[in-house]
Amino acid sequence: MSRKLAFTAVCLVAVGSAGCGTGESFPELHPLSGTVTRDGKLIAGGGLIFLPEPHNGSGLVVNASVGPDGTFTATTSRTTTKGADIRPGVPAGTYKAVYHPPGDGQKTGLEVEAAARLTVGPGGSAATVTLPVERPVGRGEDRDDDPASPRFDPKRKD
Repeated sequence: MSRKLAFTAVCLVAVGSAGCGTGESFPELHPLSGTVTRDGKLIAGGGLIFLPEPHNGSGLVVNASVGPDGTFTATTSRTTTKGADIRPGVPAGTYKAVYHPPGDGQKTGLEVEAAARLTVGPGGSAATVTLPVERPVGRGEDRDDDPASPRFDPKRKD
């Protein structure tokens, strides 16, 4: 599984409670880019999921891949009747940023939430996402929504 595909899978799982919108239109989108740091050093790789606060159930997924130089540029996607529609930028609002390290998307529990919230408005934003110095303990857990996982429960309803 490619990293980009794995990242998309993790993002969809993380925001599954938002639902899948079938509308064809997007709200106005604004640029959001920046860097990811921990303890004053750039973080290479992984991804960010931006969760709106308050949660709005829009069906939009806002995320970004973190490059080897620690930079990111956010995109917004929506599942439509024609498939995924991915566009640069994010809707205006306040977001919680959740970082997940590079991986194949088969593990959960390694995500960390940045303490500061990001606010995006007209004209866009440049941001530094600062991760806590303390990292999650352990190696993560198998996803429970993967039929190949021993934790999979087909009767589970989220």
